[in-house]
Amino acid sequence: MTRFLFVTWDGAGNLVPTLALARRLAARGHDVRVLGHASIDARCGRHGWRFRPLRHAADFDSAVGRAEHDDMPAVARQLWFSGDVSRDVGDEVAAEGADVIVADCLLFGALCAGEAARIPVVSLFHGAFAPFRAGPFATMLATMVPALNALRADLGLAPVTRAGDVHDACALSLVANPREFEPPIDLPDNVVFAGPFLDAPPLMREDVGEPIEPDGRPLVLVSFSTSQQGHLAVLQRAVDAMGAVDARVLVTTGPAIDPSSLRGGAHVRIVRFAAHGRVLPHASLVVTHAGMGTVMSSLAHGVPMLCVPVGRDQFFNAARVEAIGAGRALPPTCDAAAIAQAATALLADAGAAAGARRMATIIAECGDGAAAVERVERVLAGSR
Repeated sequence: MTRFLFVTWDGAGNLVPTLALARRLAARGHDVRVLGHASIDARCGRHGWRFRPLRHAADFDSAVGRAEHDDMPAVARQLWFSGDVSRDVGDEVAAEGADVIVADCLLFGALCAGEAARIPVVSLFHGAFAPFRAGPFATMLATMVPALNALRADLGLAPVTRAGDVHDACALSLVANPREFEPPIDLPDNVVFAGPFLDAPPLMREDVGEPIEPDGRPLVLVSFSTSQQGHLAVLQRAVDAMGAVDARVLVTTGPAIDPSSLRGGAHVRIVRFAAHGRVLPHASLVVTHAGMGTVMSSLAHGVPMLCVPVGRDQFFNAARVEAIGAGRALPPTCDAAAIAQAATALLADAGAAAGARRMATIIAECGDGAAAVERVERVLAGSR
């Protein structure tokens, strides 16, 4: 039995691979603790692990709308590069020890705390790997290197040149998507593409109601962010657009938006949450913000997407959906007419459907992350 300490934060979609991996390791007889924000425990429950709340790190609840939640530099300063996260990890290691630390790739304080304690660290990438090496997000991370090196100095660690050096020093960088989703770039030797984990515990209770069964019309799933991104207006435009689409429509709002705040037509059902594994086998199209969890679930089921990104990594993900031929992207300022026109076109687009099915085959060959679980189990042996 290995003692695994997971260190995460309530960024919503980042919890999908984290909690899936934690549950699998617990089911295989390992001692698993999850150290994270209290809202994770309240909303997701426990599935074989013991939960430990962050006590020093800044509070963060993805369902609560606060301006700083969508200010990535502010989140980076307050959380990702915070020495308070290092203190929380240090306290937990001192209290119960750990054989392996599995930390969210953005929690540099946790990654560095594991390095300082000489505990093997797995950096878990809940999104794509490439944006950490080039592009706008990598540029933003570069501005945080002084803060990162101050954190490392406090832990007695040598400075680094770039944020990615911390990932490269980990025993393993595990990426929860297939290599084929990402653009071609040079990769460090410790990177392993696991493909998506599709059996994650639900992020909230399902309330979709009666079973979803075919009735002769295509089913369109409208699924935007689980977290609060100030996206009510664009979601309402997407719902309005569905009035012009000949389809059954299911809209999921997540914990951040009250379904009663949206107006829908007679053929539109609006709920807080519906498990993707239950809906997507019947769906012909997903209209989405292009968060990685929704993108990977849709591709795994071979369903094309109309992406309307609103922030974070969603613009990168939407561009990749277009690049692999599995859908289209529209800007968040688009109106309902543009969404309706694009959705209608995609429902008739055999090429997009074929592109999504190609990715479904690739994802199926990843084995739902099974090999990755064994790879994580071997981290401790490899460090000896």
